[in-house]
Amino acid sequence: MEALRRADKLLLVNKEVDPKFELAGVMQSVERLGKASFFKKIKGSAFNVVNNILGSREMLAILFATTPERVVNEWVERTTKIIEPKLVSSGPVKEVTKKGTQVDLRDLPIATHSSKDPGPYITAGIVVAKDPDTGIRNVSINRLHYREKSKLGIRMLRTQHLGQIYEKYEKRGKPMEIAVAIGNHPFEVLAAATTVAYGIDEFTISSALRREPLELAKCETVSLEVPAMAEVVLEGEVPPEVREPEGPFGDFMQFYNPIPADQSPVIYVKAISHRKDPIYQSIQPSHLEDMHLLALPREARVYEAVSKVAEVKAVCLVPMIFACAISIQKHFEGEPKNVAAAAFGTYPWLKYCVVVDHDVNVFDVNDVWWAMATRSNPKAGLLLIENGRGFPRDPFHIHQSKVGIDATAPLNQWEHFERKEIPGAASIRLEDYL
Repeated sequence: MEALRRADKLLLVNKEVDPKFELAGVMQSVERLGKASFFKKIKGSAFNVVNNILGSREMLAILFATTPERVVNEWVERTTKIIEPKLVSSGPVKEVTKKGTQVDLRDLPIATHSSKDPGPYITAGIVVAKDPDTGIRNVSINRLHYREKSKLGIRMLRTQHLGQIYEKYEKRGKPMEIAVAIGNHPFEVLAAATTVAYGIDEFTISSALRREPLELAKCETVSLEVPAMAEVVLEGEVPPEVREPEGPFGDFMQFYNPIPADQSPVIYVKAISHRKDPIYQSIQPSHLEDMHLLALPREARVYEAVSKVAEVKAVCLVPMIFACAISIQKHFEGEPKNVAAAAFGTYPWLKYCVVVDHDVNVFDVNDVWWAMATRSNPKAGLLLIENGRGFPRDPFHIHQSKVGIDATAPLNQWEHFERKEIPGAASIRLEDYL
């Protein structure tokens, strides 16, 4: 947050804001300015709130101490060497601890985001659990629906690792211990949003992104470890064979999905610990922070895959992670179709893949559209794949078709497609002229 403030990317909101709809509305307005928001006064809560700290490529560049174009490269390079987290005796998250009847989730400034959401949702909590067979940690992000002062609904699917772990506990007739850390360093949130092989502890990834071991502290009432520097931690249990309606919820696709409400497990919260002056983090579903959070780990997967078949310059899955733009240094005709095929092969949620030349900015949707309009030959430049695999909750996921688009200029006609430029324009600082 301090780094964002220095870069004029953090906006302070001093007026009191209602967490029901008004908070989400102000967050959206600040997001349109390209900034994160920090709220000092939330109706009914003593907590501060932060939002949109990962809401742009520039913010990610600040996080990784690099340029926007190099963010994916930094991810790939840092995660080549996994680093184990380390256990510490305590941390700032332990400054205040409440247990049992002291627990009251109404103290938290949990936002109600959209008109048909059934109530307030925790959206930026990283969920920690352990496989009962191996003891290996799993870290994920799951939406959490506020129900009562010590009860939450939790959305987890059987296809997800957390759902598979819960199924193991349920078959044993035992509750699954769980912890939820809210207000984390962005590397922990990004790692929790990453899809990895079952059995890999996502905290090893966040440690690798940090380039040093993440410090973990033991929970008070469950046998789990959480980031010692987090702002808030909830501890509890998910009982077996208990289901309650959950949803509909306006998720990252901007749909109310599912309708009608699903029957989902619940969490009984046994303890809350937090800092003395805690900052509660909220992520707006389907907004830019949500998209960048989902996109970056998947961009890294696509980058690594397509780098094996082409000289890749950049990959972008924003603003919607089902569509990808990839820039390459083209060496032969037909190469863009190989690139698209490699992207589809490594990332099955992908529907559209546009491959452009090295001089096109894939982080600018306008530039990608320009390349499609001026450098593509639709009939010859399409790669159509039928009956592929898609995102399970996409209404069109059954027999999903996919389209790759070659929006690169013909190599033997490059002189007809070379872009105009203004010498020295890139180095001009507008503030010097005003």
